[in-house]
Amino acid sequence: MRRLLVLVMMLIASPALAQDEEYVFEAERIHAPVPLYTFDWEQVWPRGMVPDADTLAGCASRVAFGDWRFTPNPEDEYADPWWLRVSNYGAFHCAANLLAADEREELEEGDFSRGLFAMIGEGRADGRAWELWVIQEGFVPGSDYVLLAREVEGGDLLRRFTVLQRRCPRGRVREADGMDVWTTRYCAVESRAELLALARRMLREKPLGTLEWVEDANEKGPDAEAPDPSY
Repeated sequence: MRRLLVLVMMLIASPALAQDEEYVFEAERIHAPVPLYTFDWEQVWPRGMVPDADTLAGCASRVAFGDWRFTPNPEDEYADPWWLRVSNYGAFHCAANLLAADEREELEEGDFSRGLFAMIGEGRADGRAWELWVIQEGFVPGSDYVLLAREVEGGDLLRRFTVLQRRCPRGRVREADGMDVWTTRYCAVESRAELLALARRMLREKPLGTLEWVEDANEKGPDAEAPDPSY
């Protein structure tokens, strides 16, 4: 299973179940049968730049390329940190190459996928306004989603997100019986409105942690040789 969307803690397996009063952090795998956000959505990144006298083609992004570190919520004693490397696919076809690993020095051989970042709407929590974002990972068959948020503030290039929990509404859980120990459970979403409503609910829960840009990674250009999760 791709590292970005590993189920951090399932209710059926969590040691916290032994104590009803203990808070349980959840990170269900969220999946849509087709990508919910395409380049018709204005806040999808990276995306193609408008050609001008100095530029024939290229990709622009509000999300910084480079290495990002996930730091778990200190209240979640079962979560571990991990790293994510974000790079641009190429000049003519825009997408984010994503490499994830437990340690930074392992990123070159990390779990590969390709996707997009998207700002999907806004929400309010604790009297503050937040932008709601997702990492839309993979294109075929459909996409998986990591829920993110950032406080509404200035600055065009984003270098820090709060990572939200992913608690699946009971009616959207999909799971096969009779599969022994093999996990089949995921959270099915089929519309932008449904995903936005879930993100707004998760904004009011304790976050999973933070995802923060650390420093520039060595940009090596289009990753045409990397395996494509679309197939």
